[in-house]
Amino acid sequence: MELLKRPTSGSLNSLLVLEVAVRHSSLSRSADELGLSQPAVSRHIATLEGRLGQALFRRNNNQISPTESAVRMAEAVRLGYGHVDQVWQDVAAYSKRAEIILACTYGFADQWLMPKFADLRAALGGVRVRVVTTDQLGDIDLSRVDAAVVWDTARLPNRPFIPLVKSEIFPICSPDFLRAHPEANDAIETLPPELFLHFDVGVSGFMTWPKWFAHAGLQPPPFTSVADFDAYPFLLQSIQRGDGIGLGWHGLVDEAIARGDILRLGPSVSDRETSYFLQHRPFQDDTGPLAQMVAWFQNAASV
Repeated sequence: MELLKRPTSGSLNSLLVLEVAVRHSSLSRSADELGLSQPAVSRHIATLEGRLGQALFRRNNNQISPTESAVRMAEAVRLGYGHVDQVWQDVAAYSKRAEIILACTYGFADQWLMPKFADLRAALGGVRVRVVTTDQLGDIDLSRVDAAVVWDTARLPNRPFIPLVKSEIFPICSPDFLRAHPEANDAIETLPPELFLHFDVGVSGFMTWPKWFAHAGLQPPPFTSVADFDAYPFLLQSIQRGDGIGLGWHGLVDEAIARGDILRLGPSVSDRETSYFLQHRPFQDDTGPLAQMVAWFQNAASV
């Protein structure tokens, strides 16, 4: 395997010396900071000048001043190694944490995760799981969490993932709503548009009422201005109160249906194979807490 097959190969130490020399404009002060001799600093700079084919400093006796090229190279080194240092700190901090940070939507946390949360904690043997919730996952830097329940794995393509919930979407309403509007059972498209409750799906790509009607092959009511719920638990509460009819997702509303709090209506549709995935940091230790959590999710999703 070839490593660092690029123009900077073999010059990384010299580039670090260059950054210090540009910052100080002094060979002696650079040598003091780096713990090197002044001739060693000069040799590093000469090496870079030979490889680049140009002078990087203007010399006047013992004084040096960087050229424009040297300043640009030093800024690039600061930027690159600053990023490396930040990632190093993140990785080092992760290895010392006695917790796992999990991100997911309000709806998933409320309807899928929380009923099983005690089982998850028991499976992890006391390792703390900190859950970060939002229905706009785009607002979270997912690279800074250990795992996230997502509907789109493309944001972090280098992270592995497992499917959690099969995509299946269908209308839901309360028993009281159906008694008041029995036509919802067989002719949902005849309901007045103001009786349809909408979930603000943001940029998730999740299904909306117009998309559901299109996939079901039905003519939608004339939706104009609609009231959107920005958190799925609030939408579900409104449905349970009998305020209107909404869309339910397999995996999120199963327990409410089993309790009889809501009823499933109309045909179920799907525009993708999977609604939710668990995407996580790569791990080497198959017995570590993150690996244990991934295994727990796999088992819970298969039940």
